[in-house]
Amino acid sequence: MDLLIPKAEYIKYRINKGNLEKNKKLDRFISLETSVGRNLFDISSIDNRLRIAAKFFDNKSVAVISTDFDEKYVKKFCEHTGFTHVKHYTASIFSNPQNERFFEPDLIFVTNIDLNRNAVEEANTNKIPVTAFSNTNSNISGLDFLIPLNTTSKKAIGVALWLITNEIKKARKEKEISFEDFMEAEGSEEAEEVVN
Repeated sequence: MDLLIPKAEYIKYRINKGNLEKNKKLDRFISLETSVGRNLFDISSIDNRLRIAAKFFDNKSVAVISTDFDEKYVKKFCEHTGFTHVKHYTASIFSNPQNERFFEPDLIFVTNIDLNRNAVEEANTNKIPVTAFSNTNSNISGLDFLIPLNTTSKKAIGVALWLITNEIKKARKEKEISFEDFMEAEGSEEAEEVVN
């Protein structure tokens, strides 16, 4: 099966670039450790997981929990999929009917598991399945499905969300969104990447 985008594009947008540290539980997704100790995810694993996530998300009520870092792309993702964007997660939105933001999604999708542990724990308590982007050093406890990804790059997150969006649109027989329309040029990748 062909990749969703060419391998060179996965590399260009640093989608497979991991951290210097790694969680042993993610070894099966890591294809290489560079000479300076940088862990790189296997591109075919990323591609396959993006496809599976799109199938898993379609026809479900999905709460997508963003960070300030990736909010722009999550908003675009939710606009095109009909999912609910949870900006600035606060405790009890999935468990307390008295909370004005309360709702019960079929599943939760977290763009950075390390920055949204509280949301994962609340979902687990309420038996709501959790999918998340996970870097090489992420704590993946409480996840039902992980997508290996460079979570320190806005562009990597944006491209991954664009790919999932278009896989969902294909399944729904809807017109796909162009890369340019989804990504809307921002500054250079170097300026967007978090130093780790």
